[in-house]
This record gives sequence, structure tokens and C-alpha cells, in this order.
Amino acid sequence: MHPRLRSPSSARRWRAVARVVPGLGLARGASRQGFVADLLSALTVGAMLIPQGLAYAQIVGVRPAAGLYAGIAGMLAYALFGPSRHLILGPEAGAAILTASALAPLAAGVDPARYASLAALLALMVGVLSLLGGLFKAGALADFLSRPILVGYVNGAALIIIGSQLAKLFGLERKAGDFAGQVYEVGANVQRAHVPTVLLGVGIIGVLVLLRGLLPRAPGPLILVVLTTVAGELLQWAQGGIQVVGALSPAPPAFGVPSVRFGDVRALLPAAFSLALVNYASSVLTGRIYADRFRYRLDTNQEFLGQAAANLATGLTQGFPVTGSDSRTAVNAAMGGRTQWVGVMASVVVLVFALFFTPLLRNLPLVTLASIVIVAAVYLMDVGSIVALWRVRPVEAVLAVATMLGVVVLGILQGILIAVVLALGDLIRRAARPHDAVLGERPGGAGFHDIERYEDAETIPGLVIYRFDAPLFFANARHLREQARALVADARTPVRWFVLDASAAFDLDVTAAEGLEKLRREFEEEGVVLGIAEARAPLRRMLRRTGLAQRMGKENLHPTVEQAVRSFLSLRAEGAAHRPEGVPPAPHAMH
Repeated sequence: MHPRLRSPSSARRWRAVARVVPGLGLARGASRQGFVADLLSALTVGAMLIPQGLAYAQIVGVRPAAGLYAGIAGMLAYALFGPSRHLILGPEAGAAILTASALAPLAAGVDPARYASLAALLALMVGVLSLLGGLFKAGALADFLSRPILVGYVNGAALIIIGSQLAKLFGLERKAGDFAGQVYEVGANVQRAHVPTVLLGVGIIGVLVLLRGLLPRAPGPLILVVLTTVAGELLQWAQGGIQVVGALSPAPPAFGVPSVRFGDVRALLPAAFSLALVNYASSVLTGRIYADRFRYRLDTNQEFLGQAAANLATGLTQGFPVTGSDSRTAVNAAMGGRTQWVGVMASVVVLVFALFFTPLLRNLPLVTLASIVIVAAVYLMDVGSIVALWRVRPVEAVLAVATMLGVVVLGILQGILIAVVLALGDLIRRAARPHDAVLGERPGGAGFHDIERYEDAETIPGLVIYRFDAPLFFANARHLREQARALVADARTPVRWFVLDASAAFDLDVTAAEGLEKLRREFEEEGVVLGIAEARAPLRRMLRRTGLAQRMGKENLHPTVEQAVRSFLSLRAEGAAHRPEGVPPAPHAMH
């Protein structure tokens, strides 16, 4: 190696480039053994993507080849800029149905070219928003999409996907746009169903399910695409009324920026934001699974940049929004894929097929693609997670079901937004009425613990130690004050000190500070000293800024609960643990 390539400055430059383009960093250290494993994974991933890309393009409503080129551009761009070594980007059912839902209001009366341009524009907008998310380090935004919301979204999206394919499964013309309308439409016209199409679809679904159970590594969708295409050619199914894909001319992708109107951008912006956030969150969740399994770090801010690169590339090749694929990622890991080279080589596999072999699909039945999508959607559903949430925390299971129903009834974007509002409402509810405890000392110096949970924990006469397990803010300020006053009023012996264990109260807002000051004055009038123990640095800082620390006095701000107890006992032994000088005794103590 040339000496300059080993210089510290050269190494620093390479590391800087690798941080922005992680794929280059891994390619530099690739081994022959790893390359062979990546090649085998790439062949399998590419074989899976071909039928899935065609099927998901059908969901979006664009030409089938657009699904292939969306997969090519998405995989290649993410392989270079994405942080995950295993995540495979491309067309995916959830993103496809959200794209179709977003384009539906704009699709009335537009020609196919205009519709395809809108799909590409949406991909570019998702890419730009993802790029902004990466540049502004907005990885924490995905934290608002909690596990219950994602579980509900996945199940709701799966139902919508199934509904969108029912008409094709029965050989009917689809007219309705929403899930309920699609189900009703099929039910009302079931007597007009094309029986050969229904039988073929049911048979394909059965074979796909069997292959998943008996040969999970077999590329079932690809096998069924080949078999039904050959059968369609030999048996001339199209003449019998079974709808087929039709003529597909091999052509390279069309590069360029789609025509943009301000009205289109404004209309698509909510869906673009939702897609960018949901795609990012679901991809991070999937990527973390494999990062933990194979022990490497996943840069969540770089994930935004990987999503941006993939969607910008897809938009410039006249595709539609793409995201991480759970199924293809799982196959990649199972086949031994180790680096982003899998995405690069799988792109080449799909590109070769798109350029030279697409005419062979002219007799592919549309019901084959519909059946592939339906089976994928059924396996996408995750009812088990809802049951698990119910066992652990029922309110989160309810949130998941609410998200699912919102997605199905109102639409994906509206359902997700409602779920986020419900989740934030639940968070505020819990913080407004958090867990709290009166602490007592356990025998043998075992520390101070909740007297409700530990029967041997005993309180100290004249002292109440109260732990409040939440940050102190406007929603719980009154509750804290009322609880404190009730504890003092109901104590068996007159209370001289009330110590707030603030170990869990890491923050304080102005409303809560005013509430504490009011409580301090009320206690002072009753001869009770208010103290705070275990205050963390952010809370101590706010106590100083609001003036509470000065008014309470340094002697009443204790580093630990144990130190507060020692101070109380010491003053009591000296006869000084009493009401402030000049203050009359509390009414409840005068008898």
C-alpha cells in the first residue's frame, strides 16, 4: 500500500467519508468469504423483490416496472448511505398503501403519466423531509411512535392492503377507495365473481402458505410468478377471462424531476411527513433488531440520511416512496448477508431482469400478484403483540387497537395522528397522577422504602418522607400539593418535617414551582418545615432560578433521604425540630 494511504490524515479523511457514506467504509474491509455470502443473499433478495415490486406497484397504481426500478434505486442508494448492514430498502406493502391513500384524492380524472409523476413527487418530498431530519438530528421524533402505535399501524395497514386486493381476487372491477367500501363492494357483487379467477387465487394462496411452512427459505412468490406465467401462456388464460398484466416493454428507468405544481406539494405534504416519520420509525425498529443480533451500532440519525438517499433516488427514477422491508431483511440475515454489498448486487439482479426479461410477464395473471400481496399482508399482521401488550399493560393494547381502527376507518395518516395524540394524552395522564409513596425505615439499616410494599418499614414520628415518581409540572402540581397536605393532616402524630424525595422528579416548571412555594408557606403557617432530598442537577438548577432554594434555605435541601433523616433526628435530639420561631402550632396538634 502506498505510504500516503496509511497516513493519519488520509485515515481521518476516509473515516469522515465513511461516516456520511457508510457503505464505502464496509466495502473497504470486505473479504472473499463475506462476498460469497453477500452474493447468495443478493440473489435471493433480488428474486423476492421482483414479484413483490410488481405487486406493490399495483397497490400504488403505477406501471409494474416502476416497482422494479423503485427497488433498484432504493436498495442501491441505501446500500451506500444507510447505517444498517442488513436492512433492505424498497417497495413495501405499508408504504405502498399509504402512497395510494395519499394519491387517491388527486387521482380523479388524471392520466397514468400524471399519476406516476405525483407518485415520484411524493417520493422526492419524503426524501427531502428525511434529509432535513438527518441534518437536524431529528432521530428522537420516531420515539413518538411507540410500540403500541406501530403494532396498531401494522395491523391496520395489513387490513387495508387485503381490502385493496379483494376485487382482483374475485375478478371484479374495483371502484371503492376505502376499506369498508371495498369489502362491501365485493360482498354485494360476489355473485358476479369470476369463478376461475377465484379458484386460481385460492390455490395460489394455499401454495404460498404451504411453502412458507414447509420450505421457508424457498422464494415462494417468485416460484408462483414463474408457474402461473407459464401456465397463462400455455393455457391462454386471458382468453378465458382471467385478467393478465399485458404487454411490458423492457426499458431503462426514466431519469428526471417530475413536474411540480405548488398545489400538488401542498396537498401531498401531510402524507409525505407521515411517510417519512413512519418509514423511519419502522426501519429503525427493524434495523435495531439485527444490529443487536450481530453486535454493531445503528446510527439513528444516519438512518434518516439513508432513507433520504433511497427516496430521492427513487423519485428521480420515476418510482414511488420506499422503506425498509421486514421480509427481505429477514431473508438477507438468514442467508448470511453481512454488508451493504447485498443491496448493491441485488440491485444488479433486478436491473438485469427489468431490462431483458419483463416481456415474459405479459401472461402473468393479476390474481397472482393480488394473492402474493394478500399472503404478505396476512403474515404482516401481528395480533400476538396486541395480546402480549394486554397482558403487560392493557391500556397500551387499547391504544394499539385504537390505532388499528383509526387507520382502517379514517385512513393511515389520520389514524396515526390520532394515536399519537392518544399516546401523549396517556403520558400526561400518568404523569399527572404518578405513582407515589410514603417511605419508612426498614430494620437493620436496609434503607427507606414504600410502607405499602414493605410491612416492616416504619415511619419516624414527626417526619413524613414522601416520594413523587414524576417530573414536577403543571399537570401534577395541584395533585402533589393536595397529597402533601393530606399526609400531614392524617398523620398519627404531629408532623414537624415534610421531606419530598425528588429522586424521580428530574424537572420543575413554573406552575409546579409556584405550587411548591404555596405549599411551603402553608406548611410554615402550620409549623411544618418543607424539605427536599435527592434533587438531581436539573431540579436544583430550577429551584435556584425560581428562588425556591433561597426561600427554603440550604439547610432544607438534602443530598439524600438518609441525610435528611439524620438532620431531623439530630435537631429533634437538641429540641430544635419544631415549628419555625414565632409560628403557632398546627391546629391538629393543639390538643
